[in-house]
Amino acid sequence: MAFFAANFVLGILVQLRVVDSSPFKWLHHALFFAAFVSAGAATLGALVGGEARLWPLLGVLGVFSVLPRVRAGTPGHAGLASAALVLYAAGFALS
Repeated sequence: MAFFAANFVLGILVQLRVVDSSPFKWLHHALFFAAFVSAGAATLGALVGGEARLWPLLGVLGVFSVLPRVRAGTPGHAGLASAALVLYAAGFALS
């Protein structure tokens, strides 16, 4: 969740033009990769442990699967990222 939160904030700052990410665009991709891998590990742990947070985490993985296919800076990309944020919050609440 921390990797996603950092990436989410970075995306907002770039969209608001507070930060120019052109010198370090790789950071956004690296944070997304770390968020995807850690979400997968958390989902596997929830599956093995039979935890209620499994369902929101499966939703996060679904959103993460689609997110790279939606152009950055569009309302669709922001909407998917926001959906992932809501699903993460639900998973956190169920933990």
